[in-house]
Amino acid sequence: MRLDGVSTRPDDILHSAYTMNARVFLPWVCLVPWALTAAEPKPVDVSKLPLPVARPVDFVQDVYPIFKESCISCHGPEKQKGKYRMDTREATFKDTDYGPTVVPGKSEQSSMIHMVAGLVDEMLMPPPSDKPGQSEPLTKEQIGILRAWIDQGAKWPDGPVDVEKAVTFAQDIQPIFQAACASCHGANSPQGSFNAVTLVTVLKGGENYGAVVVPGDAKKSSLITIISGLDEDLPQSEKHKLPAKQVDLVKRWISQGAK
Repeated sequence: MRLDGVSTRPDDILHSAYTMNARVFLPWVCLVPWALTAAEPKPVDVSKLPLPVARPVDFVQDVYPIFKESCISCHGPEKQKGKYRMDTREATFKDTDYGPTVVPGKSEQSSMIHMVAGLVDEMLMPPPSDKPGQSEPLTKEQIGILRAWIDQGAKWPDGPVDVEKAVTFAQDIQPIFQAACASCHGANSPQGSFNAVTLVTVLKGGENYGAVVVPGDAKKSSLITIISGLDEDLPQSEKHKLPAKQVDLVKRWISQGAK
């Protein structure tokens, strides 16, 4: 039977339904390979990676302090952005959508290195921040340390690891003071007779202030008030303010004995 030119036979109805579904479904089938291809991550240009440091690297002394300072606040026990954490070996070595995170012996194949070096689109780790002094990218030296650790086997000792890296004036503090303070408190005619570029003179203090560092006690060290921009006795106190991350490093240096 046909109604208005349309067959009502069961076989014809089933054939029409199959044809309609095929017309709707087949275009989506054709799109699937394209969609899968578009989702694949772009190849990484490993020639842009900083070189590994040319020395033995110790996880506790060299690697974990980098994790603790730059990574664990977002990838630790309290917060796991992207469902990824870095406070245990098992969690750190977990594969992600960007490939193996750590490939022992092959840092150039480890996605951790690709991300901290900024070679993965929109996945720079730590991510950029609009707050000065926070979430700063790793230095070439730090990336080189991580590369060397992985190339040397990515050894992670058993048991809990939570150590504070030693902060020294020569390696950590002097570069900060040289860049931020030397123009006014350098070796030649320093203002207030305070030379901020050598350990001896920083510990000595200046004529107007006396000693500004109390080794072992950051709370009693007026230097912290000064570099936090909170010394109201100073003209333009804000001009002396350092980024929060650098202030924290100076605090740790003083607390460890200001050596």
